[in-house]
Amino acid sequence: MRIPIRTQREILRLHYLNRPSFRRTADVVGVSAGTVRTLVRRAESLEISWNELQALDDVAWCQILESSDKTRVRRCAPDWTWVNTELAQRDVTLDLLWREWRLNNPEGCAYSQFTAGYREWLRRQSLTMRQTHRPGDKLFVDFAGRTVEIFEADQPPRKAQIFVAVLGASSLTFAYAVWTQSIEDWIEAHVRAFEFFGGVPAWVVPDNLKAAVLRNRRDDLTINPSYAECLRHYNTAPWPARVRRPRDKSKAEVGVQIIQRLLARFRHRRFLSLDELNQALAGLVVWLNDKPLRLADGSRRSRFNELDMPALRALPPQPYSFSVWQYKVRVASDYHLLHEGVFYSTPFVHANHEVDLRVGRGVVEIYAANVRVATHRRSRVRGSVVTDPAHLPIGHLRQLESEPTALLEWSESLGAATHAAVLWHLTIRTDRGNGLRAAQRLRKLAREHGTQRIEEVCSYAQRIGSFALRSLESILRNGSDRCSQDSATSNSVGVGHHENIRGADYFGEPT
Repeated sequence: MRIPIRTQREILRLHYLNRPSFRRTADVVGVSAGTVRTLVRRAESLEISWNELQALDDVAWCQILESSDKTRVRRCAPDWTWVNTELAQRDVTLDLLWREWRLNNPEGCAYSQFTAGYREWLRRQSLTMRQTHRPGDKLFVDFAGRTVEIFEADQPPRKAQIFVAVLGASSLTFAYAVWTQSIEDWIEAHVRAFEFFGGVPAWVVPDNLKAAVLRNRRDDLTINPSYAECLRHYNTAPWPARVRRPRDKSKAEVGVQIIQRLLARFRHRRFLSLDELNQALAGLVVWLNDKPLRLADGSRRSRFNELDMPALRALPPQPYSFSVWQYKVRVASDYHLLHEGVFYSTPFVHANHEVDLRVGRGVVEIYAANVRVATHRRSRVRGSVVTDPAHLPIGHLRQLESEPTALLEWSESLGAATHAAVLWHLTIRTDRGNGLRAAQRLRKLAREHGTQRIEEVCSYAQRIGSFALRSLESILRNGSDRCSQDSATSNSVGVGHHENIRGADYFGEPT
């Protein structure tokens, strides 16, 4: 299959998550409906769950899906007029009708073919239907056309953008102020909206601003990768409105209009910070959602509690942290890649290969075949090199450990005497080459005899004033430091305590 594996994963995720039509999925991911149909049928033939599929790396993914290319015969379909008539009855769903029809037609089409066939039949009918929204199905989002000026201290006035989100079934409305319509502020507003609603809808319907949609053509839809990553984190998906089709997001249009009219109440108010504006907006939103509706019973809040809230998906344990993706980043032969002037290491096996980069506010993550292989703290110093020693091959690691700086850091961790010995060899003695070899030899001795023993030897060598390598090896070999300690201990014992020594009293008083 000649589409990227990331696109294949997104197609199957949408299929198993929301069961949209092939055409709907094709519009979302930007491929043809035939491609979606082929991939979905291959996946269904595997008879494994989505959890098992998404756990596969790219190599196993290709092997399983390419080996499962099975053709199927076209199966019989129901009378779509009967389906449409039955569906008009209360609480009747396509799933119920399909199950009832399959009882009498066990060899009939599958559920995905059933729903796709019905939608295709509807498209051929000259019917106009009022738009309705299922509970928990869609969240409509957009920026208001009107901005609000903020007068910060010692700063020129800045205009804040007003983000508006409206749930389809209950019309519960959320408004939040951000500085710009950039991708970072766009995602922050979504995170705040999901927290406000206490759950996540099946679809999010944005307009075609660049923070959400990079390209929206008839057969070419490209979602901003960072926005798609955010929605995947919340287990939902984008359903962008068509270009110049405001009815596709009529809920957002109405919500924006209402919020803009409410903003007129602030026309004589001077805001000094973005937080102050958001506090004022929160009060407006509470009033709007609790206000009784004119054309329906209750309020937006009561309808939300009755309709949308039970149908929303649960929030993830952690809110989404903003990040930007870069795909197909080339790793150099020194197993480092370049991002914003900083070199980051990868495991050496990925040298001269392409990887994907996920950059957050304080972390850089590197992915190969959809598996995270490296994580680094993000550096802001251009020209710096961030290297994880675990990424080095063994030969490079040993060479790095033999550098003077590494030797000094190692000796300092052992103790003052060892550090003094290594410092003497590396900085004081005139023949620096032999000094480096002596310091390397001392580290090897520490590995053989233990760090505590080397510290004892160096401490004794420091007392006698000889850090020469031969002296250190002699002390270690002969145990001179321990002999010296034993001698000092024996000399410190009082002679009058021995049982064979009579003492001065034995001879009496001198005459």
